[in-house]
Amino acid sequence: MFDRLILIGSVEQREFLRAALADAVFYRDPPLQCNACESLDGLCDDCAAGLARARAYLHLGRELGVEDPA
Repeated sequence: MFDRLILIGSVEQREFLRAALADAVFYRDPPLQCNACESLDGLCDDCAAGLARARAYLHLGRELGVEDPA
């Protein structure tokens, strides 16, 4: 169902969706420096949850037929 909705959308609508997902991924990526991650020598719970959400946004974009954000 979603593929059909995106395919009939205009180029501008698909670009808008791609840009929105790119913003969502950017803001969910773990920070370059996190004191909690450094003390754990891995991802803390907050950063791991953010990374999982970013990956879900990328998957959603692929399911909807938009390009991965650059």
